[in-house]
Parts: sequence; structure tokens; C-alpha cells
Amino acid sequence: MEHTSFEDIRPYNSGEVPAAVERMISHKHFHAAVDYLFKPEEKSILFKDLKGVQSNFEFQKVFMHKVINRILEKSSDGLRVANSEIVKNNGPSVFISNHRDILLDSAILQVVLVDLGLETSEITFGSNLMINDLIIDFGKTNRMFTVYRDGSPREMLENSKRLSAYIHHTITQKEVSSWIAQRKGRTKDGHDLTDSTILKMLTTFNRKNPLGTLKEINILPVIISYEWEPCDLLKIRELYLSENDIYKKEEGEDLRSVLNGITEYKGQISMSFGRPVNEFLTEQSENLDKHNIHQKVAQFIDEQVYQNYRLYPNNYWAFDRLNKSARFADKYDDSVKDKMMHRLEKLYQIMQSRDGKLEHMFLELYAHPVNNKLAYL
Repeated sequence: MEHTSFEDIRPYNSGEVPAAVERMISHKHFHAAVDYLFKPEEKSILFKDLKGVQSNFEFQKVFMHKVINRILEKSSDGLRVANSEIVKNNGPSVFISNHRDILLDSAILQVVLVDLGLETSEITFGSNLMINDLIIDFGKTNRMFTVYRDGSPREMLENSKRLSAYIHHTITQKEVSSWIAQRKGRTKDGHDLTDSTILKMLTTFNRKNPLGTLKEINILPVIISYEWEPCDLLKIRELYLSENDIYKKEEGEDLRSVLNGITEYKGQISMSFGRPVNEFLTEQSENLDKHNIHQKVAQFIDEQVYQNYRLYPNNYWAFDRLNKSARFADKYDDSVKDKMMHRLEKLYQIMQSRDGKLEHMFLELYAHPVNNKLAYL
């Protein structure tokens, strides 16, 4: 495909970034967001540096790196990174990540890449989030490329082909990595599961040779785990309401989830990198064909997620309560129980109900990662 066919999905290029930065700086909501995170004297220095930004990579290093680190300072107990040597040695990659928070999953990865002395990646940007000019400027300056969520079946197929071509072009020609979630939408029940249709999309660029296409884009699994699930109660609310009716998001709901993910307390956070998919493709090449390759790779990514997911005391407590056991009683104490029960009470208040299904969903959200890890020990 010609580069011009990517015009409406690509991030801003360097020539477009300074003007976009000026537009953001002049917007009152941009100031309000920065004021929430930084003191006036800090903001003054930050804006001075921001005005000198000439590329989206500089925007991520100069601005986003400070913003995300400040969010982590205000709302978490710190970030732990594991297996960083894998990403250092893997080259430009498609980072396929489990997906727990709309903004932070990919944003934390960029912080980790900068701290490791590596170039940041491009990031998928759902068209459903492009709700105003400020967010579009912010996203495209932050190396985000557009994934269209709506359209007729024919339009969706064409969008899929173009997205596949663009990601392939980004990895092989621009030599810049891309981040994409393992499934459409966030995991809402704690059960991380790679959707093989995501992998099929990545190979629509060259359907005749899915093995070669997957090797060229060099997939690397990324695993993030939060002690306290971002937007946990909102996720359960959506699941609960979806059981009895088709759930339709309210106007601005995605933006509220972004803001809640930023502000709510997340406890400890862990990010890890799994084995590169190319190792699996090389080892299993004789057992893979165009009929099973996407499902087999999805299963491999799931294994990497489950094996590298970091469990916390509240995960173990939820597992024991859900299964009426004391299997992991040595992993938590009464303070964990008290915090989890307080969270559950807040859910009852939000839903104005004490339906037992709510507790079950709440426990599953935190217990499923334990189940998944046990399956792959």
C-alpha cells in the first residue's frame, strides 16, 4: 500500500507536532489535567520544555514520561519490571499486551522503554475515544494510530487490511514498535484471553503466508498486573447489567474510565515481558499451518501472560473465598480481607443491590489470574 493510504490512521509526523502542541497548550482542559498532577512551578518548567518538542518521540520522553510517572506516584505503590533483557534484545516488535486499563497499560510500557534507553512504540487508538480535537491532538502526538471500531462488514474488512498493512509497515520499514491489546476492549472478568482474530488481522497483509508475516512483525507478549484492578467496580457493573440486557455505554463513559484509571488507587503494579513469539514459531514451524497458526499463537501468548502475571494477596484471598477453601491462607492476612470486603460493600452501594451475583463477579475478577497461573505451573 502507498503511504498516503495511511493518512487518516497514522500518528502525527514531526512536522505536525509543534502546531499540535501549541493547540494543546492553549486548551483549558489540557491545563486542568496538568494542574491536577503538577505544582505551578513544576508546570511552568514542564510547559517550557514542552514548547520545544519537535517530534512525537520527544513528546513521549519530555512530557508523557513525567506525566505517567507522576500518576504512578499519586495512585500506586510503585512499578516492578521483570524480564527487561528480553525487550532489550528483541528489536522493533508488535507488543501484544493483556488489557486492564484504557490508558495506563500502553503508557506504562512507554515509561519502561524510555527507562531502558529504548525508543517508544506507536499505540493503537480506538476511534470511539476520538471524541474531540484535544484528545485527537493528544493521541496523535503521543504516537497513537487509529483503529476504526464501527462500519459495515465490508468497511470493517477494508479497515482491517489497512491496519494490518500499516502495522507491518511500521515494524519493517519505519523500524518502530507497535502496541496492541490481546483482544478488543479491556478484560472485565480477570480472565486474560488472546483473541485469535487480532492475530488474523495482523496477517491480512499477506494471507497466503501467515507464518512469514507473523515472523516479520516480531510479536512480543507484554504482561501487566495491578494489585487493585483499574475501574474494577465499573467493569463489574457493566458485566452485571449485560447479563440481562445488551449493554450500551453512556455518552462519555470511556473517558470516565480513563479518568478513573488515572486517579483510583492501584497499589503495586508489575510489568513483565514473555518469550518472543518468533521463538515459538521457529520451534513449532512443522506443526503450524494456515488453518491452526492463529489459534496456536494465541494459546502461546496466553501461556506467557499466565506464567508471568504477578499475583497479589487479594488475588489469593478472592480465590479462597470463591472456592470456600484455605489453600492460600498463608498469602494474605485479615487486613486484605477487610480491604476486599470494604470494596465489595462499595459495589453494593453503586448497584443498590446485594445480589449474590455481584460478589461472585467481584471475586472472579481477582481470582481468575490465580486459576490461570495454576493451569500453567
